[in-house]
Amino acid sequence: MRERLDSWKAIARYLGREVRTVQRWAKARNLPVHRLPGGTRPRVFAFASELDAWLRSSELQPPTRPVSVAVLPFVNLAGDVADQLFGDGLADDVINELVRIPGLRVIARTSSFAAGGARDVREIGAQLGAAWLLEGSVRRDRQRVRVSAQLVNTRNGSHAWSERYDREITDIFAIQDEIALSIAQALRVTLTPRERNTITPDLVAYDLWVKGRTLSQQFTLDAFEDARVCYEAAIARCERFARPHFGLADLLFYGAEFGLAEPAAVVPRAREAITRALELDAWFGEAHAVLGVFRGVLDHDWPGAEAAFHQALELSPGSASVLHRHAWYCLVPRMQVAEALEQAQQAVALDPLSPFAHGHLGLVLVVARRYDRACDACRTAVQLAPSLWYLHWFYATCLLLQGNVDEGLREAWQVYDEMRQPIVVGAMAAVCGQYHQPGKARELLRELEEMAVSSRVPPSAFALAYLGLGDDRVFEFLDRAITARNPIVTHLPSMPIYDGLRNDPRFPALLARMGLA
Repeated sequence: MRERLDSWKAIARYLGREVRTVQRWAKARNLPVHRLPGGTRPRVFAFASELDAWLRSSELQPPTRPVSVAVLPFVNLAGDVADQLFGDGLADDVINELVRIPGLRVIARTSSFAAGGARDVREIGAQLGAAWLLEGSVRRDRQRVRVSAQLVNTRNGSHAWSERYDREITDIFAIQDEIALSIAQALRVTLTPRERNTITPDLVAYDLWVKGRTLSQQFTLDAFEDARVCYEAAIARCERFARPHFGLADLLFYGAEFGLAEPAAVVPRAREAITRALELDAWFGEAHAVLGVFRGVLDHDWPGAEAAFHQALELSPGSASVLHRHAWYCLVPRMQVAEALEQAQQAVALDPLSPFAHGHLGLVLVVARRYDRACDACRTAVQLAPSLWYLHWFYATCLLLQGNVDEGLREAWQVYDEMRQPIVVGAMAAVCGQYHQPGKARELLRELEEMAVSSRVPPSAFALAYLGLGDDRVFEFLDRAITARNPIVTHLPSMPIYDGLRNDPRFPALLARMGLA
C-alpha cells in the first residue's frame, strides 16, 4: 500500500520544505495533493509514491515559466533632474503594483533600471530574461503630467498595448493603477484588487521620497545621512504618505546593520516608521517584509517574523526584495537553509542585475558550505557594484573559506583601508587572528579600543576581534551584542566563522537568548 500523508505538515516534512512552500507548489506547480470535503478548513492528504514521481518529473522538466515583464525607467522629456526622479518613481511604483499579480514574473527595479541604457528591446529582454517590456516617457508642466506607456514584445518588437495619460499631478496613483490593470489585461493575468491609500502626496514630498530611495542604495555614511534627511522632509511635507515612512525604517535598519548608525539611536525611530507605514498602507508588501526583519532580528520573535513575511509574500509574491530578505533575515538564522537557498535563487532570477540579490545569494551559499558557488555569486555582485564596500567583504569571506587565502586577505585589507568603520575593524581582526596573523589582530583590537574612547563601538565589533584572538571575552561581548540588538548576532547559528565556538557550553545559551537554540 502506498504511504499516505494526512496533513500539510506531514507532506512538508516528507519533502523537506516549509508548509507554505508546499502549498504554493500545489497551486503553481501541480503538486499531487488531494482534498477531502467538509469542515471549515480543507483537509488534505498525499501519497508518498505520487510525490516521488512528481519530484522526478520536476527534475526532468523545468516548471512552466510565468509571463515575465520588465519596467524600464520612464524617459524624461523635460530635461529637468527633478522630472527624471519623478519618472523613476513612477516606474518604481508600477513595479510595486505588478509584483502583486500571481503568475506574473516582474523583473525588479535594480535590474530593469540598469538595463535601460541598452535601447534594443531584444537585447534588454535577453539580458533580463523578460518576454515583455514596459517603456514610456513622462513630462511635467506645473500641476499637470503627461505619461506615455507601451508594452513591447521583446522577441519581435510588436506592441501589445499603448496609452497616453494627460492628468493632474494628484492623479499619479490612478495612472499607476491603470497601467498595471492594462498590462494585466494585455497579458491575460488577473490583477488582485486592493484598497489604495487615498492620500496623494504633493509633488515635493513625492520627489523627496524618490531621491531618498536612490541615495539609500549607496551605503555610505554621507548617502545615509542625505537619504535620512530626504525621508524626514517628505514625512514633514505629507505625513500620511506611507512610502517615506517605509524608506526611513529600511534605511535606519541597514545603517544599524552596517555600522553607519548606533542601533540604540536609530532602532526606536525605525520601529515607529514601519508601524506608521503599515497603518497608512496595510497592502504594502515590502513594508510587511521589513516588519518581519524587525520582529526576527531585533525582537527575536521568529513566529511573528514568519507571519509578517507570509503576509509580504501573499501581497507581493513576485518581489525579489521580499524573497531575499526572507531568505537571509528569517530562514537562515533558523537554519532552514534549503528553502533559503531556493528563495535567494528566485530573487536573483527576478533581479539578475542586482548586486544585493547576488550578494545575499552568496551569503546563503556560504551558510550551505558551497564556497565555490558562493565565490561566483559574490564576484558577480562586486562586478555589478564595485563601489559597495560590503560586497567586497562578502567576496573576501568567500575567497578565504574557499581556501584562496592570499586573494581573500588582499580583498579584505582593501575594504579595511577604505572603510574604517568599527564593524570592519573588528571583522578584520577576526580574519587576521583566524588566518595566522595574531600580531595584526592585536593591533586592530587596540584600534577598536582607541575608537571607543571618542565614539560608541558596537559590542559585535569587539566580539569579532576577540573571536579572532581566541580570547574568552568573545562570549561576554556576544552577550552584550544580543542585549544591544546588533543585527549581526542572529547569524551565530549559521556562519562558519563561529564554528570554533560551537562546542563550548556557553554557545547554546547565547542561541537560546535569541530563540535560536
